[in-house]
Amino acid sequence: MKKFLLLLYLICHVVQAQFPPENPHLVNSPFPAVHNGSYRQGNTSLPAFGPGDTLKVAFAETPKDRVSPWLLYSEPYPNGQYTIWGSTSTHIFKAISTKNEFRVVSDYQIDKNPWINDLSWSFLMLPDHQVLTYDDNHLFLFGEEDISDPKSKIVLLKKMTMPKSIKSLSKLCRLYDGSIAFAARDGLIGVIDAKDFTLKATYQIPLKRGEKAYHNDYAVDDNGNLFISTTHKMISIQWNGKTVVPKWEVSMDFGGNRFQGIGTTPTLLGSGNGDKLVCVVDSQKPARMLSFWRDEIPTDWKGLKDFDKRVAAVTILPGSRPARKFMAAVENSPTAFGYGIACAQYNGFLGQSCDTKKGVYKLEWRPATNTMDLIWYRDDINLNNVLVYSTASNAIYGSGKENDCNYYYYSLDWDTGKTMVRKQLGTDKRFDDPGDANIVGPDRSITYNSKKCLVRIRPE
Repeated sequence: MKKFLLLLYLICHVVQAQFPPENPHLVNSPFPAVHNGSYRQGNTSLPAFGPGDTLKVAFAETPKDRVSPWLLYSEPYPNGQYTIWGSTSTHIFKAISTKNEFRVVSDYQIDKNPWINDLSWSFLMLPDHQVLTYDDNHLFLFGEEDISDPKSKIVLLKKMTMPKSIKSLSKLCRLYDGSIAFAARDGLIGVIDAKDFTLKATYQIPLKRGEKAYHNDYAVDDNGNLFISTTHKMISIQWNGKTVVPKWEVSMDFGGNRFQGIGTTPTLLGSGNGDKLVCVVDSQKPARMLSFWRDEIPTDWKGLKDFDKRVAAVTILPGSRPARKFMAAVENSPTAFGYGIACAQYNGFLGQSCDTKKGVYKLEWRPATNTMDLIWYRDDINLNNVLVYSTASNAIYGSGKENDCNYYYYSLDWDTGKTMVRKQLGTDKRFDDPGDANIVGPDRSITYNSKKCLVRIRPE
């Protein structure tokens, strides 16, 4: 009996250790932040639908076109219900999602011109059903008229003008000490107080002529380190509680341009005493998974030929190629768990053709050999979204278009890549996922943004 309990403890400990340290300042929600956490791993412990489920599809119309890539779940209301928050190029909105109802219940218009800025690709969920978002030089704090009512009206609580030196806000992130970090399109990184939103510190990323630093989001770890990719380099900076200081920088030929960035948001693998990596996919042809030592470089690491010593692995993604001239082959960020990481070929945001580029990849870091190995590769399927991995279902989820011009929703086995679910959605263009997050709800449903509405797939 003692041996069994010891084995059970070890198994539970290993499973728990696969998840990164929990950020205590993220709200209590099924999906509280972009990529579902500060490490930007895009995984969830919640189960989603699986083989044998009868699936029902529903739409919820949003205020305007050009819906952003991100949806987030709120904290629970007193009745146990949640709301889903999102944004368009002009509005912030929230929707309710229950067995009998799926619709947007409130929205608030911020910008009357949808072409001025792409509103809030990384808005921030705060406690008490508050949301922080932005335009070029303002922060907007939203709340609800009645925080006990899921259908309550959205209200603007506060509008804050940023200093004139801060222009073109682009990203928001909650740090592990509770502070809020932001990025601007000119490479300026700042930290603000989460209570009164006063500016604490800024850091200007040194940029060369033509270098861009705003395309991707960024990851943060529990030591205050921020990991940021530009079109020309990978960098790490640290918020030490008082100021932002540079840690390291690696120049790379990512193959990026104004539209591509380098491909993906940095994804962090490993924590505690294990190997610690930051991974991105570049825009080369074929694309490559690039892994960097994000902390101290191991003393016995000899490095890779022709690469900076901080580069831990360069793994080619076979068959990957841009669907269009101005896009990266792998544009959407990976999903990860433990030392496993998966990504997919991208077919763009202008609408998928009936002859999409195919490719889904699962890789794994091997500490014993210091290699990032390709575990499996599917060259017959297209997942056009930001992938999500459910540990409870042990499956990756996403959608794509097949040669019959129908959209399909899939789940793939994490270990083998085998198809577990293949749900035909139809030819309706509302099913087209332009590269957005797919969020798993407490009812095993998955919701994502199309360019015109929300799409929910729910087991009956």
